[in-house]
Amino acid sequence: MQENTIYEDVISQLLNRRYAVSNQLFPEETLLGLYEELCRQENEDELRRAGIGNRFNFEVNKTVRSDEIKWVNNLTEHVAEKNYLTLVSGFTEYLNRTCFTSIKQHEFHYALFSPGAVFKRHLDCFKNDPSRRISMVTYLNPEWKEANGGALRLYLETEEVAVLPTWGTTVIFRSDDLEHEVMPAIEKRYSITGWLK
Repeated sequence: MQENTIYEDVISQLLNRRYAVSNQLFPEETLLGLYEELCRQENEDELRRAGIGNRFNFEVNKTVRSDEIKWVNNLTEHVAEKNYLTLVSGFTEYLNRTCFTSIKQHEFHYALFSPGAVFKRHLDCFKNDPSRRISMVTYLNPEWKEANGGALRLYLETEEVAVLPTWGTTVIFRSDDLEHEVMPAIEKRYSITGWLK
């Protein structure tokens, strides 16, 4: 499927239901490279406990958020990271051209949710910094089963939607619009998560 067709499908989903789910945004080779890098970071103890808030009101509160993360350097030379960010930039350029979003930058981090780890219901947009416009999470969990849990729960006006963190699935939504929650899993749950700003 051509990139423009994939992007149009994502935009259509965002307009019609406030969130989009796609497993066609990133190629297998890129996903495998990201997964291998995240596993390496885990094995070499490079991940750090995530917090809530931003630089003005940052705190670590494991009852609210208990994942471990490592930020991706936007100037990375790691092949899979570079490919991922290049594709994100292509998607951003398409959004800017067709939807007039005026997005200028992005930030992404790897995330590891150990068994039982959660991120309670929240918005991704800070009260003191509204720069995050679009949230994106790409899942890096080979052979994930529904029984493993770990769904991303999206809170819509009239319903709740659960998206399983299956391999290569990307979920996209407006950062200031859609409350969401990471449910506990019985297996480790890997992803790369970020924001278009």
